[in-house]
Amino acid sequence: MKRALHLAATVVALALVVLVAFEAFAVWRAYERTPDVLRRAAQGELALADLSPKRRSMLLKVEDPSFYRHNGYDASTPGQGRTNLTQSLVKRFYFDHFQPGFPKIEQSLIARFVFGPALSKDGQLRAFLNHASFGTSKGRQVIGFADAARTYYGREFADLDDRQFLGLVAMLMAPNRLDPVRHPKENAERVRRIEALLAGRCAPTGVADVSYNAC
Repeated sequence: MKRALHLAATVVALALVVLVAFEAFAVWRAYERTPDVLRRAAQGELALADLSPKRRSMLLKVEDPSFYRHNGYDASTPGQGRTNLTQSLVKRFYFDHFQPGFPKIEQSLIARFVFGPALSKDGQLRAFLNHASFGTSKGRQVIGFADAARTYYGREFADLDDRQFLGLVAMLMAPNRLDPVRHPKENAERVRRIEALLAGRCAPTGVADVSYNAC
């Protein structure tokens, strides 16, 4: 019995060593790619000034409540969800195909130790404006708020009213399922819940409560 337990402990220890080595290599590889990632992140038609302070507050309240406080990882803020804004950018820029499991660990490590330190918070927010995914429309990927405004509302980003802006924010949780064109009722319900949250009429019940069940 003792021999079997010792063998099992050795196997677990070796597995942990292999995992740590693999993740360390993944972080190093991400570090090597970061100059190219930063050039890509800087692309896009929207500037941070195109997002008013009011709408910045709206967006962050929903997508990343602790954005200006966390260091790339947050597992405690109610409503934060499993992926913050920094991690979503890491997913977009560093992964060709993202699957749950070990890649989630890698995503968090890159956000904390590579991408987060390399790009300011304002730079990350601007990158999110220009590179967030808004699903597909007529077989084409819709990328960034400017593209989404034209695709789903037929307007330039600057011409959106607050409810239309929230309609785009509402999509971010599940773009193809909350498309305001193909799924207007679902999008409207999500917007209603966001408006209740912003007005202080309800609050997330936990970290994973991104649907705002109390709303």
